[in-house]
Amino acid sequence: MRRLSLPEKWKVRELPWLSLITIPLLTAFTYWRLIDQGLAEHLFDYGTEGLNAVQAWENHGFWSMAGMFSWGQGYIPADVEPTRLYQSKTPLHLLHLWVAYKFVGSGGYPAFKLSYSLLLTSLNGFLLAGIARLCFQAFSTGIRKSIVNEIVVISTYAITVTNESMLRFCMVDEPDYLGVTFWLATILSLGFWLRRSEQKRVPRLSLALGFLTSWIYPVFGVTNVITLLILQLFKSEQRLKSALRALVPGSLLGIILYWIQRLIARAILPHKLYGSQLMDRMGMTNSMGAHDGIFDALDFIYDQRSGGIPGFLQQSQIYVEHCAVWILGIVLFFIVLARLRCIERQILLTLAAGGAWLFIPLLTQSVAQHGWVYGIHFMPAIVLGWIGALTTVLPGKRSAIFGPGMLGFIPLLIWAIQLRWFMVLYLR
Repeated sequence: MRRLSLPEKWKVRELPWLSLITIPLLTAFTYWRLIDQGLAEHLFDYGTEGLNAVQAWENHGFWSMAGMFSWGQGYIPADVEPTRLYQSKTPLHLLHLWVAYKFVGSGGYPAFKLSYSLLLTSLNGFLLAGIARLCFQAFSTGIRKSIVNEIVVISTYAITVTNESMLRFCMVDEPDYLGVTFWLATILSLGFWLRRSEQKRVPRLSLALGFLTSWIYPVFGVTNVITLLILQLFKSEQRLKSALRALVPGSLLGIILYWIQRLIARAILPHKLYGSQLMDRMGMTNSMGAHDGIFDALDFIYDQRSGGIPGFLQQSQIYVEHCAVWILGIVLFFIVLARLRCIERQILLTLAAGGAWLFIPLLTQSVAQHGWVYGIHFMPAIVLGWIGALTTVLPGKRSAIFGPGMLGFIPLLIWAIQLRWFMVLYLR
C-alpha cells in the first residue's frame, strides 16, 4: 500500500511548538485571572445599549426601525414605540448579536457576551501577531531565526490581549472594535497576498474585508480611504500600488451603503433620527463651551474609563507604569515607521496602525469627548510600536542573548503591567 507523505511545511519538526504551547497557556492564565477577579460581573458597567438595541429589533421589527438603533433609551417594550433612533451607526455590527440573542435570550446573553468578547480579543491578538511577523524581519542571533519569529508572535499576542482598549470590549458594544478587527484582517490578508510573488489577481479577500470594514464603521472607512489614496503617492512595487487602488472602491461602497440606508431611514422616519453633525465632531464651531483641543483628544493615553480615573490611582505607581507603556509605545511606533527600510513594510504598518491617527485632526472634538471609545483605534500603534522597536530599532537586537531576551522580557513586563491595570481600574 502506498504511504501518504505530508507536505514539507506540515511535517512535525516544522510546527511552531513554542507558540502552540505558550499562547494557549498565556490565554488561559490571562482570562482565568480576569474571570476570577469578577469580569463577568462588570460586563455592563457602561450600559446595555447593544442588548437594548437588539431587543428593540426583536420587539418592534428590524425593518420598521430601518435598521437603526434605539441608542440611549434603555429597554423599550413591544407596546412602547421608539421615539429616537441613532443615525450614526450601521446595523452590521449588531446583527450577529441579534442572531445570538434569538438563540440564547436575555438570560444567556451575558455568558455569550463574555465568551464573544474574549474570543474577539484573542482574534485581534492573532491578527496583530501576523502583521508583526510580516512587517518586522527576524534578526540573526545565537538561536534559530524561526524561534525568534515565534517569540515575535507570542510577544505581540501577549501585549494585545491585555491592552486596556482591547479588554474594554468586554464592557461596551461600540462598532469601532469590530471595524478595527475587520481592518486588521484586511491588512493581514493583503500582506499574505503580497508574499505570493506569482500572484497576479487582485486580493479579493482583502477587498471583501475592506468593504465590510467601511460598512460596519463608515467613519473609519473614510480615514482608511484617505490613507489608501495618500500611500499611492509613494514609490513602491506596482503590484502593491494596484492592490491599494483596488481597495478604494470597496471601502467607498461601504460608506455609500451607509448613506443610502440613512437617507431611506430619514425618508421613512423623518422626525426620529438624531446624531451629532460633522462640524461638531471636528470641533469646527465657534462654541468654546463645547470645544476641546488636540491635547485633550489625546487623553485616551491615560484615561479610557467613562467617569475618569479614581484619585487613588492618579498618585500611584501603576498609573505611571500604564502611561509609560502608552506614551513610549506611541514614540516607538513613529521611530519604527521611520527606520523601516522596506517601503512595502512601511505601507503595511501605516495601513494597520498609522492611518487611525487621522482621527485626531479630523474628529478632534469627538475623540476628545469620547477617548474611552476611540482608544481602540490607537491600540495597534502601541502594540506594533513596542514589537517593532524590539526587532528593528533598539541596540543589541542582534546579540545572541540580549536581543531575544529583551524581545521576550519586555512584552512579558508590559503584559503584567496591563493586566494589573485593568483588574485594579475596571474590576474593583
